[in-house]
Amino acid sequence: MRNPVSLQKIPSRHSVNQTIARAIAVMTLLLIGACGQNEADHETSTQTGAQIGMKIDAEVTVTGGQILGLIASDDDHALKQFHNIPYVAPPLGDLRWAPPAPVVPWEGTLDATTHGKFCMQTETVGVAIYIETRPLSKQNEDCLSINVWTRADNINERRPVMVWVHGGGLQGGAGFEQTGDLLTSKGVVLVTFNYRLGRFGFLAHPELSAEHPKGVSGNQGFRDQIAALEWVRDNISQFGGDPDNVTIFGESAGSTSVNALQASPLARGLFHRVIGQSGGAFHPQADRKVDKPHAPAAETIGVMFANALAGEEGDASLIALRKLSAEKIVEASNSSPAFNTYEYLPIVDGEVLPDQMAAIYDRGEQADVPTMIGSNANEGAAVMAYFTGFLGEGEEGFGRFKQGLLGEVANDADMELLYPVDNPLGVMQSWQELFEDITFTYPMRRWARDMSGVNSDAYLYLFNWHPPTANKQYKSFHGADIGYVFGQLTMFGAEPSEEDEVFSNFIADIWVQFAKTGNPNGGAISNWPSFTAANEAYYILDAEHGPAKDLRLDQMALIERAWTKRRTAAATAKNAE
Repeated sequence: MRNPVSLQKIPSRHSVNQTIARAIAVMTLLLIGACGQNEADHETSTQTGAQIGMKIDAEVTVTGGQILGLIASDDDHALKQFHNIPYVAPPLGDLRWAPPAPVVPWEGTLDATTHGKFCMQTETVGVAIYIETRPLSKQNEDCLSINVWTRADNINERRPVMVWVHGGGLQGGAGFEQTGDLLTSKGVVLVTFNYRLGRFGFLAHPELSAEHPKGVSGNQGFRDQIAALEWVRDNISQFGGDPDNVTIFGESAGSTSVNALQASPLARGLFHRVIGQSGGAFHPQADRKVDKPHAPAAETIGVMFANALAGEEGDASLIALRKLSAEKIVEASNSSPAFNTYEYLPIVDGEVLPDQMAAIYDRGEQADVPTMIGSNANEGAAVMAYFTGFLGEGEEGFGRFKQGLLGEVANDADMELLYPVDNPLGVMQSWQELFEDITFTYPMRRWARDMSGVNSDAYLYLFNWHPPTANKQYKSFHGADIGYVFGQLTMFGAEPSEEDEVFSNFIADIWVQFAKTGNPNGGAISNWPSFTAANEAYYILDAEHGPAKDLRLDQMALIERAWTKRRTAAATAKNAE
């Protein structure tokens, strides 16, 4: 019984055709718009005897120097905000595309009262309700900063820490778009930050690999995320946070980032719990050096990108590319699907990600920490018109979509059975469901299943609350959960009801309870079973919340069959070299 709420072109020799590139590019637009609105070698920084009980005020000392933040009032547990704190050196000049370098110390007191700038990205991003504009005047390549929200009064309070990784298709967004008022009111310290995006943050190139001691390149944005977690480890106690109780959480590409951090050996020990909201990378990734049937080698794309930047007669050397304007790099990034397709950004680089993420999780080599993950019930509702815009409508358009996104099983009998073209609600219903299953339902359920290889529990959910929007048909669309987690209920343009406010508090309670204990039960709810391959348990988060099981198992099996065929083809190609 569920309970009511108590209220340039891709080389033709690859099978990745233009259809799939364009389809993935639209996915990227969706993922961009929804953002808006190693074992550590260092010991955790310790407090001196004089610091124990030290009161937190507007001036705090962190790595790099002293900062001045904001305090809402002189009351106990007043909200304190610290914005635009550098956590690494600016990625400029010789540091463009390099791994993050140590922060440059500053003199005097740094003003941390206002947020920083967006990292470089396309000015207008998103589709449908997700469209947002980031003018170039609000962007800068010098953007790697961190923000802290806390209500702790003393540095020894050791409150649980929640570190938000923003979404945006790894090509847009900023950490400061989400605020800490609600979550900090429930006893945690909130950290948000920026990381390099697009081809600033995800570029492999032979010259870059030659610079690195281990001969690798790419995934710079993930390295930034790891550096931010190292900053949290070393500094968060100054804000009353507990460096030994850190939860990383994110939505869309932020969730995919969390998925990657859990897989990366470089991030070990930097976090202790994981929350993933609508994003995971269990599809086959591109390799840094090796061409795959599903994707060219990332260094090949990097050379193509360098040539596009240089022009026909220009200098495509790394030295020359580092002298180009940031705006030129953004412009070139939009010149080919090979450069701005979401699926081509994270790669198996050999260090941050030493293998396919699906293989890492399948072997149980991910970080063994409690994990809470899920997706929304109507992830694709707001964007389906954009697929028909370039693929065509009806059965013909749907057929192109199936071939482009899941070609290995597009003509299987199960495809017609599970996603019928004579669906009573029309072919668009099956089309939307297939898009949602491939992009969201499958990776989150696969993530939960692969937690069986470690000791920690996994909790799977389905978010099914309908936020206030002008178009009620969107229902529980992609990104609908963000406003409820952070209490930012007007982010999609409509006024929330009292029920929305109550539900937001309910969701935030669950997220904070998990951050505190590694278990969502014990606060607002008590009946969410952990997921196992045997019970296929998940939890529905809506007005009548409660446990359920067997979420779209036949559809999940079909998608897994396709990915297995693709991985097998990639492995066969590698063995034939």
